[in-house]
Amino acid sequence: MIQDKENQASTGIIILAAGASTRMGQPKQLLRIGTENLLQRAIRIALSTPFRPIVVVLGANQELIEPELAGLEVETVYNSDWSTGMGSSIATGVKHLLQVAKDCQKAMILVGDQPLLNSVHLLALQERKNQGNSPMVVSRYAATCGVPALFDQLLFGELLELHGTQGAKSLIQKYLDQASIVDFEAGVLDIDTPEEWAAFLNKNG
Repeated sequence: MIQDKENQASTGIIILAAGASTRMGQPKQLLRIGTENLLQRAIRIALSTPFRPIVVVLGANQELIEPELAGLEVETVYNSDWSTGMGSSIATGVKHLLQVAKDCQKAMILVGDQPLLNSVHLLALQERKNQGNSPMVVSRYAATCGVPALFDQLLFGELLELHGTQGAKSLIQKYLDQASIVDFEAGVLDIDTPEEWAAFLNKNG
């Protein structure tokens, strides 16, 4: 359990939910698991941590997705350049996070299509960060490293410069030799196609 309340308070979360889900054929943010959709589930997990604020970056299908967030303790921001790729959504999220939390020292970046994510893993990322001086703590799965990832404020400038298809992975690869790593085997599962969604529901529904 994390003990340092100051460290908790200085960490914000950015949830990327701006994609068009073209391979799915419908907004995957709204695919339902029981009583909640994938994005609501990611938000619930984020809210179960002490990290605030939580910024949700919207883009494609904003008019369908935003009403689903009514009443939730999140900040929403629209990325008008969502179609250019994930980089602009990360930059939009970090910019908004720093506007609403000027003292923010760390940013945790999540995506909404890792249905096996849990708060234990998010807390483990912060715990690892507190144990050392790494500029980032990343998740490892399927022989690669990616999000969820926790970035120190030293990297905010580079996060703000991301654009196009340059997602968090480009920054992770750049500084991987300095990163701390937390295993997250379940992170290999993300949902992109109707077949993947059907297989997930068959196993976990």
